[in-house]
Amino acid sequence: MKAQSEDSETIEHSIYPSVPTVYGPSTVRGLKKGEQKLWCTCGLSKKQPWCDGSHIGTPFKPLKWTVPKDQSIHAICSCKYTKSPPYCDGTHVNLPEEVIRRKTNCCRTHCSSKKLCSSCGWIPDF
Repeated sequence: MKAQSEDSETIEHSIYPSVPTVYGPSTVRGLKKGEQKLWCTCGLSKKQPWCDGSHIGTPFKPLKWTVPKDQSIHAICSCKYTKSPPYCDGTHVNLPEEVIRRKTNCCRTHCSSKKLCSSCGWIPDF
């Protein structure tokens, strides 16, 4: 995953975010040109697709995004695996199989006290 951190540094990730319950775009309305948003990159936010600070304690940081133009609808990525963040690029179409394979083959121990396994995207069931 390639993303831009909150401090505008471009970084290449070999870590995997959690996939929220939605494998598809969030249809976002009412954004104004120049408005700044923090796009959730970890998948843990309860305010998807935007950051609520749930990434604290993980290796993820939100993507600072400035709305480039006024338009009625923005298709914002909810699966967190887009190659053009924060926009949806359709990556979610083939993602469920990849996520299951990665979680099944993860060599780390998963326990309910851990917030997120960034090696595979596993989160505990609450």
